[in-house]
Parts: sequence; structure tokens; C-alpha cells
Amino acid sequence: MNKKFSTLLCAGLLVSAFTLNAQTPAQAQHIDALTSISGVGAAAVPYFESATPKGMFQLKANDKVLIVENDKYKLVAPSDLTDVESSLWCISITETESQGKNPIFDFINKKTGAILAFDTETSNVGSSFGGWAFSSTWTKSSYEKDPTKGGLRPNKELFTYIDSDYAYILFGEGDEVKAKKVMASDAEDKTGDAQYALKFTVWNAGTYVLSANEINAYLKNNKDVLNFHLDANADVNPFSASQIEAKVADGVTADGKNFVYVVKKDEKDKKTYLKVDTAANGVGIEFLKFGWSDTNVEKYADALTVTGDADDISQQHKFLFTYRPSADSLFIQVKEARVRDTQKPTAERGYWKDATKVKYSSNYHDIYCDGKQAADANSDADQLFVKLQNYTVADRIVTIGTKAINTQISFGINGCVASNNKTSLDEGLYIIKNDKGQVLAAPIHLNDNNAANKAQWITLDEQDPMHMPAYQWVVTKVYTADKAKATSPVKFVNREFPELYANSVQLTLNEDGDIIGTAVGTTIDKVLNKTTFTRITDKNILGDKKLGYRYIPTDSLLVNKYVFNYLNPFTDSYWMANGADKDSVNYVKETASRYMLEEGSTAGYGYGYGKDKDTPEGKALARLGIARLERTNYVVKTVDGAKSLVEAYGEKYSMGVNNYKVTPYVVDTFFFKENNHYNAKHFYAIVESAPKWVASDGKVIYAYEVKNDKGEVVKYVNAQGQDVSVSNYKWAGAIIQSASAEFDKATHKVGTADDGKSAVLKVQILNETRTSAFTVEADKTPLYRRFNNAVIGEKADDAADSLIFVEKIRQEYLMDEWNPNLTSETVDYAGIWNRDKAKGKLVFNIDTAWVNRGKGYIKPQYLISVDRQDQDLNIVTHPCTEAGPHIKPDGTPTTDQYECVHATHKTLGFTYGKYLVSFGDSAMINDMEAPYMDIKGGYTRVGFVRAIKVGDSLVVLTNGFEKVEPAKIDTAEIFANYKATKCERFIVDLTGDNHKNVTWSFRYVNPLEAAKAYIEGGEGEGVNNEFLFESNIYEKTGYKSTNATVAGVSTDGKATKGFQEAQSGSIAPEYAAWLKMQNGCLVLTRGDSKFDAAKTGSDGALIFNAVRPTEKDDMVTSNDEVSVEGVSVVATNGAVTIQGAAGKSVVITNILGKVVAETILTSDNATIAVPAGIVAVAVDGEEAVKVVVK
Repeated sequence: MNKKFSTLLCAGLLVSAFTLNAQTPAQAQHIDALTSISGVGAAAVPYFESATPKGMFQLKANDKVLIVENDKYKLVAPSDLTDVESSLWCISITETESQGKNPIFDFINKKTGAILAFDTETSNVGSSFGGWAFSSTWTKSSYEKDPTKGGLRPNKELFTYIDSDYAYILFGEGDEVKAKKVMASDAEDKTGDAQYALKFTVWNAGTYVLSANEINAYLKNNKDVLNFHLDANADVNPFSASQIEAKVADGVTADGKNFVYVVKKDEKDKKTYLKVDTAANGVGIEFLKFGWSDTNVEKYADALTVTGDADDISQQHKFLFTYRPSADSLFIQVKEARVRDTQKPTAERGYWKDATKVKYSSNYHDIYCDGKQAADANSDADQLFVKLQNYTVADRIVTIGTKAINTQISFGINGCVASNNKTSLDEGLYIIKNDKGQVLAAPIHLNDNNAANKAQWITLDEQDPMHMPAYQWVVTKVYTADKAKATSPVKFVNREFPELYANSVQLTLNEDGDIIGTAVGTTIDKVLNKTTFTRITDKNILGDKKLGYRYIPTDSLLVNKYVFNYLNPFTDSYWMANGADKDSVNYVKETASRYMLEEGSTAGYGYGYGKDKDTPEGKALARLGIARLERTNYVVKTVDGAKSLVEAYGEKYSMGVNNYKVTPYVVDTFFFKENNHYNAKHFYAIVESAPKWVASDGKVIYAYEVKNDKGEVVKYVNAQGQDVSVSNYKWAGAIIQSASAEFDKATHKVGTADDGKSAVLKVQILNETRTSAFTVEADKTPLYRRFNNAVIGEKADDAADSLIFVEKIRQEYLMDEWNPNLTSETVDYAGIWNRDKAKGKLVFNIDTAWVNRGKGYIKPQYLISVDRQDQDLNIVTHPCTEAGPHIKPDGTPTTDQYECVHATHKTLGFTYGKYLVSFGDSAMINDMEAPYMDIKGGYTRVGFVRAIKVGDSLVVLTNGFEKVEPAKIDTAEIFANYKATKCERFIVDLTGDNHKNVTWSFRYVNPLEAAKAYIEGGEGEGVNNEFLFESNIYEKTGYKSTNATVAGVSTDGKATKGFQEAQSGSIAPEYAAWLKMQNGCLVLTRGDSKFDAAKTGSDGALIFNAVRPTEKDDMVTSNDEVSVEGVSVVATNGAVTIQGAAGKSVVITNILGKVVAETILTSDNATIAVPAGIVAVAVDGEEAVKVVVK
């Protein structure tokens, strides 16, 4: 269709308030026919200011615009457009490196909601291959820098990758646009067939006169009203306050672009028509009002009829809608209006029927032209715009007049709205299942970090995808504008292998409401048929950066040993195990071997790895609360750390070399990747890993640092130990790949050959469909005795208890040191002798120090005490400080300032007693001398010290506090005194897995048998549950120590005060301090005492068992002097001597509470005869103290 255009340049042009991207408006024009107004003023868009630019655009090629029509892509001349919406596209830009260096453009059609995408080499609308390479630049900054090279480049091909080798590029065939498959390199270089592809330019859409059908289509998406900014507030705006509809006028068809009637949509017969009235607002300047003509009413029956009479206002019912869709800018003009001369006084203006008619001419008048400055008959059109007018300073009305720059009318379109059957997903992390219940995943046998990865539908077999990032998908929307969110295409990216993705997947709903779609990308080609999308909302899953791979905290590695339970369909009792004797090969057996794990390196991986926080991936992770993943690899070692798990002869794994002294580790470094979940246990594939080094030019090698004794890197080696020293390479983390120098060698995992009771561990290729899986769990074989076995009467809640300890060989009992030849005047030793020597006083108090926290469940640490005088929560802490007299709470007078009502009471109680401790730290301070050693430089002795337990601290009493009566001990005073005198070392922190010199653990001699005895209730019977009294370690590793000195913590393997933090040897050390007998003295073994020898008793270490006390057994009580302030009580043979208590009353009772003596003392050195045994001595009604009378 040929159109004639004549152009008249106005005297002045308005700068449009609706320009897009700073674009200069077109010249004002008069055009012969309204039907010609299609795309007037369109221009190429020079740049975008955002990756999701506002507005809608046209894609032009060969002076035609790309449209969607009947589910096909076509090119149509703007003048031939019957539906502007079909030519409009929303645009989204993604900066990405996954498909080359160019940004990726996505286009969504305004009319149909179709994504510009293809499935095959046709012109049919598809959904599989979208996301287009187009202009290599697009930003405003690049345009301003160089308009000839930057900004949005014109005349560029559109192509999208099918895979790494092929791409679809767009060609014209007649009026259709088709995708053609070409080499990706040709598409990139514009060579081969690609040089003949269509070249597109992004344009704004220009200006269009809308038909009734087009107006109604736009109105439908905006609740059938128009948007005004700012809207009228002083009268009713019929365009925004009522639901309206356009109706053809003058016999024009519904598709005809001309003046239309505006009617009320909710009216059944649609016969009430909007008009510009002859009435006006104001008495000075008159602003015409809008009204309605109900043609069903006789008065308005002929309102639309053209009569030519003076009162004919039929043309005042007709409106022209001119639209600039790229900016959603609408201009409305009425065909005719009557305007009185407002320069005259109101009385002289005459009747409205006689007023001057302002008419829209037969030609279109451009919306940019200012009619007041144009001497042309057509300029009357410039006075007929629907506009907002300030009626007062604060009030606005809607009227007609010259187009005002502050009047902004729109259809309320912020973006493209997809078709009704399209749907979308909320952004997030998802598990995707098909209608068979299979999960879309990146299974282990098809994916590593050095191969062509692949997604597959997986039937779950004892697997939990919630724990497996390779079974999870990050879903983000292509379009985020409010109007597009509900139907926006989505992008799927695998969380572990981001190389697996599908761009612009448009999901739809079938008639049953099932989600249908097709996910196609470089490595995904799956039909989403009746698919279920389960969004992961658990913050523990979303935020767990260690998810999917076994991670063991460093401090746990120090104190734990590990076992590997093999998952199989036959039994739960198969474990990884070492070969017997000299057989170094590893097997699966019914008895587990214990292993030490050594930490390798930690590196990031997966979705968002290597991406800054400002990238799309970085922003998505932050927006969705999804953690960046990281994983740690490990070396599997023998318990002594001497050998590591490595590939060996015959494609087997064995305990072999000690890492060649190379860091990071070589072929014996593994990831533990979750593969199964069964019976609440995680089972992991043991997958080989390799260190990756990347140069500045992108070159990759797999090399290992070799360091000298100073920790300096001296060279790099490959897996065979060959020198491959390089420079300018940076560590890029360990990846799943074979560490072999033969880079084409397949990645390996630990597998099994299930061909016997002792299946060998095989070196298995990763792509083997079957994957062996193991737990990686801390060895829970009870290494230490824990006194909580309710079967034999112990406290199941680990509450304090009483026990007797008997030695295995000589059947001697732990007790006070009764042998005068082995005692000291200043130190209260523990001893070991036959039962008769203790005279029944064999029972010890045992309390938990570190059991239910940290690794206390593996190595419980206990406090052992006697002579307990615990204080409750109401003891006096601060005496009255007033001069007196003092008054008791009952009102009676007292001379005791502690009893006074003004005394301050403590709010925290404590346990008081004499605690069994190692004198190792005292020996170190005292130059390895007696009384803390048996002889100078000999063995460390053990004994009792007075102490109180406050919270998680054991406070050893000194500086005179050891002589204070327990009831009058003030903890605040003690802490202040210790701080002032720098005696904080006497406050022992009981927390932590590190052993302390005041705690004791009970190391099983035979752990496996002990476990059975515990279950069967055999504690205290036989040899199955025998133990050593374990104190501290001399070396961090728990290895042999004979003459080494660790500054401040051990001396020559003879004494130690322990380490402040847990060490690798803290739990189950190979060498440590255990109770032993030396020349009749109870002492601790030295640093060369090995557990394997100690548990046999061959080096003098004592093996004990625990038995429960009977009614005849009494508590162990020492024979030292018990002092209270100003009074001392000394037990002698058949009597007690009380000093410093003249004039005071004394009551002495036996263990049953029977009074055996009561008197008032007449001297400060009184001796009172009493029966042998434990007696309680109370002076003047004070708290009684207990002593043992021989």
C-alpha cells in the first residue's frame, strides 16, 4: 500500500515529555489520512540505561518490523500493521560468560507473551532456543564514549547457541522469519551462511492512531480505565473513574484507525456516549466539561446525528486516540468543541450554540506541533486535546485545550503480559520431578569438573535430594517487572554444575492445571511433562555452604577417629577395613578399621562460584538467601598417620605412601560426596580430587606445591612427583578429577568388588553407573568408661555418683595414702592398698566435668572427690560491715556478723571437697622435686587438694582460703584475691575437649568387649570393662615423649600441666599419663608409656574396675587437720583435739548422727575421747566438720 506524505514544519517544536532514552522527537507532520498514522516519528534506539529497559520496542529489519501472527514470526511494514501490539517487544539483557563474551538479549512479545525462541528450523514460535547474541554493547556510557562504536549497535544479526558447536541464526523467507542452524563460529564471525542473515535494529515504535479494537485490547489489561498522572481531584474524570469501551464511529470498521465513540462498558446496550459538553467550569476562563448522552432518553435520541443545525454537537462525541507505545503515552483529541470568547465579559459571550466551533480537520495533525504558533487550518486540532487543568492551586479538573506537558495519559503498561495459559515460578531453589516421580539431576556418574556434563531423570534409591546440590536447581525469572512476573519465562541452573542450565523456559498450564514446558540448553534436553516443582524453603538447607559434601570441623579431626560403613542391600555391618598383617590392600569387612582424616583444602564450587556479588548470579544468591557452596577434600590415613589411602597395583586401593611430603595432597585426596541417605545416615561416594592451578591467560594445570622445612614453596610436581615448576599460576581449588598427569584419564572413585566376604576396594571409573557409598562417621566404639548405665544402678542422667575403684592384679583399692612412709606433711596423697588398710573408707564421689558437651560423649572427663561439704544457694557471702550490735532475722541479738540481717547472701552455690588431681603442674613449678614427684626427676604423684567447683571452674583453695570453713567461703572474695595476687592459675577451666590435670578419664582396655558388657549390664564384672585412669598428654599428638620439652606444658616426658585447647592426641592418645605403682607410690606413667603396653600392665600402669559401694562402705576421708576461722580440729587415735575454742560448746556426733560427746571447752587445747570412725565436730552451733578418728 502506497501512502503520500506531506510535511509541514511548525514554527516551534515541543520537546516531548515521553521521549525514550533521550531520543529527539520527530518533526510535526500533517498527513493526508488518519489511516496512514502507523509508526510516525519512529527512530532507532541509541542505547539503554538499564539491562531491563522500561517500555516496549520494535525490531526492524529491511524497513519492516518483527511481529508474532498466528504463532509464527513475520516481518511487516509499519504501515501495514493491523495490530500494533503484535510488533512490540520487551527486552531483557543478561551479561554472561557462559555463551561467549557478548551479552544475551531476550525478547517477549507484547501481544502474545511469546518469548522470541525456536524449537526447530521453522518460523514457528518455540520455547527451547532463546537468549540471543545481538549487540556487543548497549550502555549509555559506551555510547557517550563513542557513538560510532558504543551504545546499542544497529543492523546486527540475532543468533542463539544450540550447543558449543552450533547456533540458530535468523533468516528471512518471504514475509516469514525462520531459524537456520549454522556453525557457532560462523554466527560469531558472520561468515558462511551467517553473512546473509537478517540484520535487526531496535527502534522505538513511533506514533499510531488506534482502532477501536486496539483501544479495547489495551483497556482490557488495565481494568478498562485509563491512567492519568496526576488525575483530576476537583471533578470526575470519565476516562479513569468509569470502565469505558471504544465503539466504532462513522461506519469505520473495528480495525479502522479513526475517531471512535467512548461508551460505558458496564451498560448492556452500550448507548450512553461520552461527549465534550457545552457547559463549563469557571466564570472567567471557561474550561469545558465532559458529559454523557444516553440515547435511550428522548432528549438525546439524536445526539449522534449530524444535522448541521446550530445546536448540532454530534461531533463532540467522537475521540481520536493517538498512542506512542514504546513509552505508553496516550493522547486523546475530540473531533469538535464549542469555545466562547473568554476575552469578553460573561454577559456578552452569548449562547453556547452560537459559540465558535473548533474543529479537527480532515487531516491528521502531529501531536508535537503547537497550534498556537502555526498559521494553518489544521492547527485547530491542537486545541482539542484531553488535558488536566489546574482549576485552583490545589485542584485539578479534566477538560480540553492545548496539549499540556504535565498531562500524562497511559494504559498503565509497565511491560509485557504473557498469554493466559502461560505460568511461571517464584524464584528460588527447587527439586524438579516428572510425572513418574523421577528427579531431574546431575548424577555422579555423568558429571565431574572436567567433562561434558549431563542432566538426567533419576529414580531415587535411598537418596534425599534435599542434601544433594546436584539434584537442586536455582530458578530465576527472565522478567521481573510486576506485570510480567506471573508469566515470565524462567532460567534453570543446576546448583552444583552451573554448566547445566536452560535459558528462557516458558512454562504453561494444560487443561488439568499441570505444568508443561521444555527445558533445553547446552546440556539439558528434557520435556517437563506434568512436572512438580518443590521449592526448598528450609533455611538450614539454603544457607548451608557445606551441603552435599562431608565436612568435618578441624577441631573434630584433632580428637576423632573415623569409620566407613558400606551401604549394601544385605547387611548394615560391612565396613572399610585394612588388610591383615602385611596386606596393605583395603577391603570391605564385617569388622571396621579406624582411620585418621587429614584436612586438605577448601574451595568454592557450583552456582555463583567465581561471580562477584554484583553479577546476576551474585544478586540471585543474596536475594534468595542461598549460600555459595564450598567443599573440603581429605586424606584417609592409618590411625598413626603413617600411611594414606592411595591407588595401588591391580586397580585396587591400599594404605600406601605418606603423601610424598607434598601439599596440597596428591592422588590420595578425596571428596566425600553425598550419594545416599538411609536409616537417617548420610552415605558418601569417595571421589578422587585434584588441585587446580590457573594462569592469567586461562591455561590450567594440575600441580602440587612442594615445600621445604621452612614452609617455602620450592617446586611444583605432578601426580608422579615429576617437576613441572611453573610461574604466574594461582591456586583455583580442588576439583573432582583424576590427579593423573594423563589428562585424558577418567576420574576415579572408590568402588567395591562384591565377590566375597572380604570385598576389595577397587579403583572405579567415575562414569561407572553403580556408585559405592560409605558413611564417614566418628568412631563410636566406647573408648572410655561412662558412668551412666542404669542397668547396673548408675545414674542415667550422668548425675553425681559414688564408686569404689579396685585394681586388677593385686585386688588393691584406691584410697587415701595410709602408709606413713609415703606421706608428706604438706601434701595429701592418694594411695593404693588392700581393703583392710582403708578400714572400709573406699568410696569416692564422681562428678561430670566435661561429658555432655563437645566430644565429652567420646571422652568423658570426671572430677573425683572426697570430704564433700557442698553449699546451697543461701550461704552467706559478705558479713555485715556495721559496728554492731548485730541482729538475726528473728530479731534476737548476735555477735556473729555473718548472721546479721545486713549480711549479703550469695546467689550461686558451689561444691566443696578434696579433689583428686595430678601434681604435674606443681612438679614443673617446683623443679621436678618432691613432694610432687616420688623422687627428684622421678614420677609425678597424685593426691587431694581442697577446692570448690563454681560453674565450669574448679577453684583450688590457697592463700589461706583452704582453712576457711566451707559455710563462710565467699567466692567473690576468692576471685578478687587470686586476681590481685596473680594466682588465676588455681582457677581451672573445666570446659573443652582438652584434658586437665584436675580431671580423670577411664580408658577402656578392650573397647569392643566393653561395649557388649555395657549393653548386657556386665559393668563391674569380669575383664570386659576394665580401664586405665587417664590423666594428661605430654605431646600434642599423643605420641611418644621421652626427653622433649614442650614449653610451659610438659617437661622431659615426666610432668605436664596440659594444653589450653584440644589437640590431635587429646582423645585416645597412644602415649599418655596413666596411674601406675612405683615403689609402692601411686604415680603417673611417663611420656614413653604406650597404651598397647599399658593396657597389659607390662609397664606398671594399673588396670582398674569400678564397683558399687554397699551399706558397709564409707567415704574416703583424709587425716589432715580441719580448720575453721580461729578454731582447729585434729583427729588422733581414739580422740579429737580442739584448739582455740575455750568457752565454746562442742557437740560431736558419729556418722549416724548419734551424739558421742558434748561439752563446754575450758581450754584452747582440749582433747575429747571418741569412738573410732568418721565423726562430725560442731563448735558453738556452727557447721560441723568431719574427721576420721583412728
